[in-house]
Formats: sequence, structure tokens, C-alpha cells
Amino acid sequence: MVLNRDALNALSRSFRALVMEAREGYQPLWPRIAAEVPSETRANYYAWLESLPEVRKWVGARQVQNLAAQTYAIENEKFEMTVAVARDDIEDDQIGLYTPLFRQLGIKAAEHDDQLVFNLLKEGFTAKAYDGKSFFANDHKIGKKTFSNRGNVPLTRENFRQALARMRSLTTEDGSPLGFFYRKPIYLVVGPALEATALEIVGVQTLPSGGSNPDYQAAEILLSPWLVDSAEPYWFLIDGAQALKPFVLQRRTRPEWIVKNDPETSEEAFSHDAIVYGLRERKAAGYLFWQLAYGSTGA
Repeated sequence: MVLNRDALNALSRSFRALVMEAREGYQPLWPRIAAEVPSETRANYYAWLESLPEVRKWVGARQVQNLAAQTYAIENEKFEMTVAVARDDIEDDQIGLYTPLFRQLGIKAAEHDDQLVFNLLKEGFTAKAYDGKSFFANDHKIGKKTFSNRGNVPLTRENFRQALARMRSLTTEDGSPLGFFYRKPIYLVVGPALEATALEIVGVQTLPSGGSNPDYQAAEILLSPWLVDSAEPYWFLIDGAQALKPFVLQRRTRPEWIVKNDPETSEEAFSHDAIVYGLRERKAAGYLFWQLAYGSTGA
């Protein structure tokens, strides 16, 4: 291939199409547990709901139920992915070697959204939520009441039932049930090490000892590849049936294709005899409503 500007621009468009097509074809996991919110500035500020509004009989004047008791900021971060293609390979028409590579880049770019959101789960035992507590904590407040969405127990059938019962028992300050974790989907999020255990609890119709499984399809298993190493015993329950979500994926910019392909001016071409292609985007993931998520360290 002759390395003139037209040829290099056409090659860039070809590589970009491979990346974007693969990215768009990826089936993400994060929309099941997180809401996507556009961002127009450096950070978004979210109003914390002190008490979720309820329908009441209209007697006398309306009772205004305030939503914004405090605000919680999530700042956008900048991310990049950059690769270099040897100039010799372009000159020698070896472009086909890079076709699967650029498709894989598109998949990894899309998968990064999943990674950001699912990392919130394993970091939620220490990372702070809007109320200044760890997202998974034993002392969250609703009014003057204290509630827990955290456990330190392994994944067993009995512990699964107790966790579900605990989250179903959340109430408003006046004792009205929040009504979470009653409608499906409810997600049981585990890593590869707990997949078999989760399947035994909610994924099979018949118990190993015989008889029907009363917990069959009580939750849908959501397998996270990021729950490994020290997070291997972690497990979570997520209410996916609400308009609200426990997490947010905040998007400031979509992935932007950037290329340095001018052999005369590119530093990379001059120093390393390579053409550089990359993606740039700004986004963030953060915590919203702890009432919709339960987490256990499995300890």
C-alpha cells in the first residue's frame, strides 16, 4: 500500500468501522442493575430521596414530600485505549492481520461499561454512598430508623432466604413497606466460583435430596467475571424491577476515534515507525439507592 493521505484516511475509517460495529454488537450486562444518565458537565449532582413519596388519601391540604434532602456528586473520569500498527504491515498490505484485533478492541471498549458498574459491587463494602456510609452497611438511616443491606455470610440457601427477607422488610420512617424485592427480576450476582452454588439454590427445579426446589427462579443468576481473587466469596441481591436502580452509569461523551497517521508529523511514526489509533471517552459509575441492593462478603 502506498502511504499517501487518502489511503491512510481510508484505512482509519475501515478500522473505526470494525471497532464501532463490534462495540454496538456487544450485549451489556450493566443495564440490568444500573441506570444510564447523560452528563453535560464535569460532574452530575443527584438528589438523595430522604423518603420515597407515597400515595395518600387527600384530606385537607396536600402534604409535600421533599425529594432533595442532600445532593451527591459523581465526577466524570477520562478513559483511553490506544494501539499502534506497524508501518511495515501497512506498506506490505498485511491489514487482514489486524481485523480481529480491532474487532476485539470494540468488544473491550463496550465491556468497560460492565466493568465499571460491576466493580461498584465489590468496592461497595468500603466505598461511600450518598449518606456517607459504605454502600453496603449495617447502619443506613431512613428517618430515625436503621437498616442493614450488608451481610458477612457465605452463600447458602438459608442465607439467601434471610437476605431476601431482610430487603423485603425495609420500610419508610412511618413503617410503610417500601415493597422492594417482591417483583422480578431479582438478580443473584456471583462470580465464577459461586456459580454452581447459585445454580443449586435458584437454578434447578429438583433438590439434590429429591423433591421440588421452593427457591427455583426466586432470583435470576447474573454472573460477573470481576468477582474473583479476594472478591471470590462475595454475592449480591439486586432488585431489577424498579424504575430506580442501585447504580448509575454516567456518560459525558461517547467513545471518540482518534488517529495519528501522518508519517510526516506523527511522533510515533517518526520514533517507532508505527501508526497510532485510539479511543477516548469520559464517563463515570457511581452509587444511587442502597435500598435496592444487598451484599455479603461471604466471610
